[in-house]
Formats: sequence, C-alpha cells, structure tokens
Amino acid sequence: MTALRPVYLGALVGATAALIAGPAVAQSAPTPQGELLSAQTAGPALVANPPRGETALAGAVRITGTANIDGVLDEAFWSTIDPITNFVQRDPVDGGVPSERTEMRIAYDENNLYFGFTLHDSDTDGIRANILHRGGRIGFDDHIVIGLDTFDDRRNGYIFEMNSFGTQDDALFTDESIQDWNWDGVYYSEGRITDEGWTLEVAIPFKTIRFPRADVLEMGLLVYRRIPRKNESIFWPHLPATYRGHYAQASQYGTLRGIEGVAPGRNIQVKPFLLGGQTTGSTITTDRVLDAGLDVKYAVTSSLTLDLTYNTDFAQVEADNVQVNLERFSLFFPEKREFFLERTGLFAFGDAGQTQLFFSRRIGLDNPILGGGRLTGQVGRFTVGLLNLQTGDEGEHAGANNAVARVRADLGPRTTIGGIVTNLEGGDGWSRSAGADAQFRFLGSSSFDVWAARIWDDALGGVAPGGHVAGPIEGMAAASANLSVRNARFGAAAGYTNIGANFLPALGFVRRADQVRWSGELALTPRFDSSPWARQLNLFLRGETIDGHDGIRQSGEQSLSTSFSFQTGDNVGGSLTRRFERLKTPFAIRQDAVVVPGDYTFSRVSLNARSNASRRYSANGSIAAGEFYGGTRTELRAGAAFTVSPHLSFGTGVSHNLLDLPVANGEFTTTILDLTINAAVNRRLFADALLQYDDVSGRVQSNVRINWIHKPGSNLYVVLNSGYLAGDLLDPASSRWERQTGVVKLTYLWAI
Repeated sequence: MTALRPVYLGALVGATAALIAGPAVAQSAPTPQGELLSAQTAGPALVANPPRGETALAGAVRITGTANIDGVLDEAFWSTIDPITNFVQRDPVDGGVPSERTEMRIAYDENNLYFGFTLHDSDTDGIRANILHRGGRIGFDDHIVIGLDTFDDRRNGYIFEMNSFGTQDDALFTDESIQDWNWDGVYYSEGRITDEGWTLEVAIPFKTIRFPRADVLEMGLLVYRRIPRKNESIFWPHLPATYRGHYAQASQYGTLRGIEGVAPGRNIQVKPFLLGGQTTGSTITTDRVLDAGLDVKYAVTSSLTLDLTYNTDFAQVEADNVQVNLERFSLFFPEKREFFLERTGLFAFGDAGQTQLFFSRRIGLDNPILGGGRLTGQVGRFTVGLLNLQTGDEGEHAGANNAVARVRADLGPRTTIGGIVTNLEGGDGWSRSAGADAQFRFLGSSSFDVWAARIWDDALGGVAPGGHVAGPIEGMAAASANLSVRNARFGAAAGYTNIGANFLPALGFVRRADQVRWSGELALTPRFDSSPWARQLNLFLRGETIDGHDGIRQSGEQSLSTSFSFQTGDNVGGSLTRRFERLKTPFAIRQDAVVVPGDYTFSRVSLNARSNASRRYSANGSIAAGEFYGGTRTELRAGAAFTVSPHLSFGTGVSHNLLDLPVANGEFTTTILDLTINAAVNRRLFADALLQYDDVSGRVQSNVRINWIHKPGSNLYVVLNSGYLAGDLLDPASSRWERQTGVVKLTYLWAI
C-alpha cells in the first residue's frame, strides 16, 4: 500500500485535535430511562448493549374488538394499553432527552400486529408532510420506522416506514444491511396531523411477515422517529452513535413479547398481470404487444418462501439515469427490477459496484425471461437462496439457463460464513463460478470481511466434453479481505483485493480485472453535541495502490477529504486528491479523442455544499478542477428541488465537464440535464416523469409512469417512453424520434 504521507497525517490529527478541544461534549440529562442509558452515554466508549430482553422490553396486548385504521386512536382498547415513552435521542445528542414526546402502544389479534403512535410536536406548522408516493422520499418528512426481527436471530428482518399521511415504504434487511427497498409488503397505515402533533395507526397482517411456529413469540423490535426540521433522530431502544448504521442493527433491537396463539398463514400470493401497448421506432415501424404473465409467492414453511414467475415483464421499471463515461473502466448501472431487488442482499457476494460474482442485471436485458423461480429463507442457523430463470432467444442472443445457489450460516453473535455457486448455460456455452465469504461484525460498526471466488468457463479453463482443458486457466480467481474499525468518533480501515486477469464471471460484474490492490483509511469524526450550530466534522485520509499481476504499478491515489454538517441539516465539504494512472494501451475517452499510452500523474481539488433536502426549497452544488491525463478537467454539478405541495414537486440537475487534453479533438465539453416531476392525487394515484438530455449522444429521453394502487399490492401502470435525437442526423430524411412506447400493465394480488 502506498505510504500515507506523515505531513498529511500530522495536519489531519492536529486540526482534529484543535476542533475536539473546542465545544465540550454534553452529558445527557437524567431521564426516567436512566438504566437503559447508563452504559451508553459516555462519549465513544465501545460498550455493547445489554443482552436483548433485560432492559428494552415492549409488550403486545391481545384485543378482541375491531381496529379501524384511520389514524385516530379512538378505539377503546388503545386507552387500556400503557404507552411506551422511554425513547432516546441519538442526534443531535447521543443518549439525550428527545425534544418531543413519543408514545407507542402495541396490540394484536389473530390476524394483525397493531401499532398506535402519538407523536407530540410543539410546532405543528413545522411538521414536514410532503410525500404521497408509495416508496417516495419519505425520509425527508417527519416519519416513523418500525424494525421487526421476526425470527429473533439478530440479523435479518423487516422495515416499515410511514409519514404523517400514512404513506408507506418498506424493506427487507439481511445481516443488518438494507438492500431490498423494493419488497412492497402489504400492510395498512393512516396518519393525522392534530393540534398536539400527529398520530399514526398501523396494522401489519401476520400473513405479510414470516415468523416461526411457536405458542409464544418473541421478536426483535426497534422504532425510529425523525424530526427533519430539527435534524433530530429518536430511537427505542437507544441505538448509540457507535453503530453508524440506522434501523437495520438487529443485534441492538429491544424485545417484543406477549404475542401468543398466532400461527403463520398459508401465505400464498397469486399475482397475474395483463399488458398491452405499442412501440414506434425510427423507421416508422410499429410493434404492438398484448401479453399476460403470472407471479406466485408460496410459503413452503414458516421460514422458506418460494417465488415462481412466468413470462416475466418489467414494463413499469423506472428508467436508468444517464451517465457519461470519462474513464477507461465500465460504468455500473444498478438493478431496478422488483423481482430481483427482493432479497437482493442475500445473493450479494463480493464488493458492490466493483467485483460482484452475481449481478442480476445480466439476466433478461437482451433476452425475455420465460420463467423460473426463487427459494429463499431460513433453515435453522442457515439462510438459503436458490434462483433459477430461463431466458428465451432474441435475435442474435441465444436463450440460457441462469442459476444461483447461496447459503449463509450464523456461527455466533454477528458472525456469518457463506458460499455461492452460479451457472450460466445455453447455446453460447457455459460459465460457472463458486465462492466463499465470511463476515465478522464487532465493536459497533466494526467488521472484518473476506471472500474468495473462482470461475470455470468452456472458453477459458473449462473442461470440454472430451475431457481436455479448453484455454488458459490462469487469472480466473479473485479474493479480498477488508478490516474496518469504527466508532462514533474515530475509524481506521485496511484492505487487500486480488482480481485475476481472466476473472470475468458471466453472471457477475467486474469493473477492473488484473489488479492487486492495497488500500487504507484513517478517519476522525468528532461530534459537537453541545454546539447550537455545529453537528459533526468528518475527516478522511485515504490511500491505495494498484499493481498488475506482472508486478507493474497501474494506479495509485491519495486523498484528504472533509465534510462538515450543521445542526440545521446543511453540510459542506471538500477534498484534495493526488492520482497516478499508467496506460499500456490507447484509451478512447470519446469517439474521436484518444489518450495515448504513458504515465499520468494529476491532482484535483473539489468543493461541495448541500442544503437540508426536507425543506420546501433545497439545493446542492459542487465544483472540481485539476489535471487530467496530461490536460485539465473541470466538473460542475448543481441541483435544486422545489415542493409546491404534497401533490406536486420538481427536481432538476445539471452536470457539466470541460476537458482540455493534449490530443486531437481533446478540447470538448459534456453536459447532462435532467428534470424530475412528481405528482400525486392521493396515496393511491400518483405519477412521476424523468426527462434527460446529454450532448454526447444528442438524445432527449423521457420516462413517464402513472401508478394507481387499486388495491393494496395491486397496481395499474401506464408507462410512456420516448427518445428524441436533438443533434445532427446522419440521414436528414430519417425521423428524429428513435422510439415512442406506450404500455398499460394491470396486476392483481390474491393473498390466501
């Protein structure tokens, strides 16, 4: 690893020490829940929470009456339940007393788990309530999050998020990490703003969640309240800042008791769809489609779920954000399709966005998905995932079978080991891969992660039908190890990654092969709990070096970055970067501009600022400038958002690059413009539009989606897509419209 220069380290430590010596860290005032806080309010001490069930207990009360989920806690049973009020502040003061009182009541019957919240607020006009879209930006509103670890395994569970309208979002989390925000569970919630704050009623059907068969259930429970105008976070139970994540830290949940005599349902969900539409291309040809398909979800056991899909369609999926690539490695476009996003965390293996053994976006982009299935869930201490999908032929692209098997085993508190196998087999050949990984989480947000993988391919190192080895077998393995030690105020990390030159898994994503990378990081993140205006300073010193397997240096980078957040929720930051790149082959930065081989060293400075995005008006901007492959590059980014009302909001952004390189056609600019419009009639009927333009392709692209939730879990989508060539045409007689697509898709959910 490239040595971290002492002068940078000294400046970093000195500056941070001076800042820490400023405002003193406030101690929390005495509270009725002092027993819960006693081991957790003394600054950054790495003290684990008491074992679950000893101090953070919540009881659910069985009811016999009818609960009307209307946001008003006027049912008689609510008044008989003692509220839980010992919520604890995490921001701005870790372990402090919340500025507003929160009351939580929990009940259940044979069908549902109920939550009733009374959220007091001394300034009801200041309550942020703007989001009506299901799955919208609820995090910028006043909102509540319920975390449920239904198997009480301290690793996995469900997230339910709601604002003061009752607008919903939800997620699944795996190993205390949320990656599945597109789960879309069926539950019911309504909120009301009152003279004293706001109230919220929630009903979570037991057939929506998975839990073990038992006469008496215990679940992990966490509740999080956010007051955005104060930039304040409140938890039950207290989740200290040592845990840098938020509400997926299941190992720190409290215990929900009192649920008895509840059995998992059959949990069968049948969801057919009908689709009709047409596409008009640039050659004035029109393709019409009328199609149907089916998704089925079946609980094989109380902890294993089987998903089956036939004639899978993703017409309602939002469009990708346009990116312009000015580097020599591939861009990463995230998965956005609902079927693949559910339980995506279970199938994750490798380094996200860099080296992934399985990347679901490889499936079905060039070929239609005919059908297949997925089995996920828990068997004792094992979490398992099996995926098998068959794609059909499409033009020159032959259909193939895509299969993945994943298993993770819980060895102890916050310790997991696992393995994965992938297989792609079709008319174009076959490619297989296998890997093993382990994760050890400790001391709050600290962890040690390690993985190793190998691929076999019929073209590179595979075994042909005759039994001979086909092609080279070198460079088809990869491995990585990363250690990160962090608490609320300090951090350090070190990593090693080795990617073979031929490590290119057919069902995976590898941004950069043929590398041996060493990296390191030091971080100081002091909090200013007692300051009336300052919230936190983040200082990061990072370094990495990348060699090829021939031992020759390929790249290197050292950076010093900082960000400063205010109590208002605004923040500013900046960075200094020194970078080295060795090009062995020419690099086409654009079609008519080629960077020649050679060694390049360049420095770069950047500044950025962002306002609190929960305000009616918000903005962000950044500027970066410096050397770039023997020339210069200046990058400007800006964005703004305006909320007219909960029914209409706008967001816009611009990204502009100015490059001046010492090559032919090396002086050029790139620009991306985007406009987002969100509109909503109510929580069941809403729409969004994304308009994008980039001057590299010369295209204006639009994606408009209207969504009517005609029944919980059932949707009617209207999707309009178009592409328009705004630049010069090669053939003046051809149409500027590349495509115009209109699709209507109707889904209906039967839950048994």
